[in-house]
Amino acid sequence: MYHSESTEHKKIKEIISTKLKEWIGASLQEYPSAGHELDVFAVTSNGISVYVEIIWSPSKQNFYRDLSMVQQSDANIKLVIVSPEILTDEDYQREFSKVAISERRKGIAMHGELINGAKILSDTKYLDVEFKDIILSLIEQVQLEGQAVRKEIIPPEIPRPDKQQELLVANLFPVTKYPSIIYTAPTDIRTEQEVFKHLGDEIAAYPFILKNKRLYTFQNLKSSSSPFKPIISSSEILEEPTLEWIKNGPKRNDLIRLFNIALRRIYCQKLRMRYDKKHERCICLLKEDGKDMTYLWKAGSKTVRRTIAKKVYDKKGNLLYCMHYAADLRFMFLDDDIFLKIEPTVTFTSDGYHPFRIDKLSSLMSRRLSKQYNSTYLQLVKFWARYLSRGDIVISIPAGEQKIEVSVAPITVHTEVGIAKETIHPGKISKNVSNAVEESR
Repeated sequence: MYHSESTEHKKIKEIISTKLKEWIGASLQEYPSAGHELDVFAVTSNGISVYVEIIWSPSKQNFYRDLSMVQQSDANIKLVIVSPEILTDEDYQREFSKVAISERRKGIAMHGELINGAKILSDTKYLDVEFKDIILSLIEQVQLEGQAVRKEIIPPEIPRPDKQQELLVANLFPVTKYPSIIYTAPTDIRTEQEVFKHLGDEIAAYPFILKNKRLYTFQNLKSSSSPFKPIISSSEILEEPTLEWIKNGPKRNDLIRLFNIALRRIYCQKLRMRYDKKHERCICLLKEDGKDMTYLWKAGSKTVRRTIAKKVYDKKGNLLYCMHYAADLRFMFLDDDIFLKIEPTVTFTSDGYHPFRIDKLSSLMSRRLSKQYNSTYLQLVKFWARYLSRGDIVISIPAGEQKIEVSVAPITVHTEVGIAKETIHPGKISKNVSNAVEESR
């Protein structure tokens, strides 16, 4: 579906078109190329073409369509300007990085980072100094390399995969044990807020959901010490086998909800993390006294320390921001098996808790995530498994009187094709899963 251009999109297009004309010569808006209309296209006096694409709508369809246009263009120089919302999206950052690397391998001078459109609109100094310098530096690069505009584009030969045995390591960790029984009883309570109002904040230690005028939990409702006793009908308590929930579509979703509540709201809180519901991620916090939070573990004969939440100061000792390790942690089904999915990221706050304005956050996230490649990402995944398990071979999450146990060994897949000259050997990473994090910094 076509998305009409926003006011910001049109304004940036006008600004860039005017500036390119001022700096390097002729420029056009909505230049036709390969069956598409490119946002801004300019050509220098010696024939070097510059293409600037503006992606403002955060919809996936719009982002990937425009990124495809960038790849299809025959321009010598390519830049992508985006909205702050896109700039802070880790998935979009990674997809853009892949495209930038691919374009550079084809000899295209492509700027390696997404450019913050909000700064184009609001900061004239950035536009006339930093952005201009980016444009002129790319033009100089093309001139030095002697790349001229090609009238006819010859598509590169499709590379064939190397015959190479590879071990692919996923960010999925198998659940090896889970509660066998789910307890349910009728209740007059309809919302979580009401549950907390009647039972107090202590009830947060027990995962539960409300549905169809009933309460569901892993906690034994038949026990005389059950904390839910005041809000349920004790004479109509049922025990439902978890295996039957796994076979039932809607109940599978409810089971995953209970698992995620036990992980995010209960277990992660014990590890001094908070769950950011808006962005669906668990965030490592500073210590209660405001000092940096570190994680220490034994790696063979040496002790390894990783700082997972820290304050960053300027040269004068003024607090600039706080950086926090974070991760999207969620349970999911693959067929009838349950896995914990770990997607690491980072986030930034102004004081250890309150998030930055979106424009400031965009800049920090872009600088950090644009340099995160597959090997680093994999090591972070394994670090999180190690951190959640507290150095054990399983992640053990309380669920009432029962437990959810997750192996710290991720699932792996063997393939017969790969990259013959890859610098990181996956066998080295998987040699000892429980100690894999020690290989990282």
